Amino acid sequence: MKKSLTFLFIFLVSFLYAQEKPKHITLFTNVQVFDGTSDKLIKADVLVEGNLIKQISKEPLMVAQTDNVTIIDGGGNTLMPGLIEGHGHVMFASDLPKLLNQDEFEQGINAARRANDYLMHGFTTIRDCGGNSFGVKRALDQDIISGPRIYPSGAAIGQTSGHGDFRSNVDGHPYYDGVENGGVVNKWKHTLIADGTDEVRRAVRDQLFRGASQIKIHTGGGVTSFTDPLQAAQYTPEEIKAAVEEATRYGTYVMTHSQMNNSVVASLNAGVKSIEHGLVLEESTVKRMAELGVFYSPQLFLPLQPTAGNPMFQDPIQQAKLKIVSEGTRDAIALAKKYKLTILWGTDCFFGSAPYSAYTQEFAYRDEFFTPIEQMKQITGNNAKVLALSGLKNPYPGAELGVIKEGAFADMIIVKGDPTKDIKLLMDSNNIGFIMKNGKTYKNTIK
Repeated sequence: MKKSLTFLFIFLVSFLYAQEKPKHITLFTNVQVFDGTSDKLIKADVLVEGNLIKQISKEPLMVAQTDNVTIIDGGGNTLMPGLIEGHGHVMFASDLPKLLNQDEFEQGINAARRANDYLMHGFTTIRDCGGNSFGVKRALDQDIISGPRIYPSGAAIGQTSGHGDFRSNVDGHPYYDGVENGGVVNKWKHTLIADGTDEVRRAVRDQLFRGASQIKIHTGGGVTSFTDPLQAAQYTPEEIKAAVEEATRYGTYVMTHSQMNNSVVASLNAGVKSIEHGLVLEESTVKRMAELGVFYSPQLFLPLQPTAGNPMFQDPIQQAKLKIVSEGTRDAIALAKKYKLTILWGTDCFFGSAPYSAYTQEFAYRDEFFTPIEQMKQITGNNAKVLALSGLKNPYPGAELGVIKEGAFADMIIVKGDPTKDIKLLMDSNNIGFIMKNGKTYKNTIK
């Protein structure tokens, strides 16, 4: 009898522990919904169960008010998908001179602060386009710190004396002199120098091993870097193709830093799927991008500022390069619109401790070219399409991002007002009244 009672007690305890804790339910009422793809808002109720959107209804939804239920009256404001940063650098959270003198712990603390800044501005996902953000991503996924989901690229891969080679004149080469003497940016694996197809393949495989969702390479000169002319084509066709082949084997894709037309053409020839920047383009190239279905990821905040006094580019070498890019930007955007490219929204926000100005200015500078609804699609549904391209390396499989639809991840924000009429509402974080990521509420001033 005693053994029977003991068995019954163990069974009951096991049964109770086996019962799933009821999923938290959040019901949004009195909201105008932008779903990430449509041209208009709709008045609807949205029901979230756990971390997924369970139901969307134009008719009122009813739920029993229990301990695991939260009802949000949106006050007639706009419910939309969480914002997606299409070209971010979460690890470059300090000015370059400071970054070059920081150890990994200080860099991590600054990156954590930047991640929280992103989230509090309504960004629930970042496509990180270069930087050793793997540790920060793990901390975010474990909810140790607050911030967006991260799709990491890991180290941006480039050639010796290329855009990612930030060594000083007294730094050795990581191949010849060892990684410890190869420059701080390279040492902390924010960028990697790889020359020749074998080294490119090794670098790509190494980033995939570390958790890269997609691969970032440099195929042309950059504004920030000092030793590479902007017009210099970087990487041979064989080297670019090697990177694409390795990424494709793992079910993902390559994005490339390409400012000038020649490097964009070389990237397209090799099978690159996302062109980053691409602000000096010929019409035939843009037409080909459209035919291939390649994503176009321009950033307008940096090139369209006045060259003189631009806070990001103080050196005369940088300013001369910036002038070339700036002069091509408006024509490039006009061509992208003409050929209906899938245009992504991103800031390329880097080398600064406070990213708010970049977030603000990107909305403002795009306002010259795009309607509010076009920007809203770019920063949600369009950006989500390129995230999905990571395929087998997608760190958040099983549901969609960037949309409000049944079965999608519950990443949503409430904007005070109607951004389809005034995109500048998204320029002020005070207008972001509610933030939810993965079904968890991080901010609520709508109450």
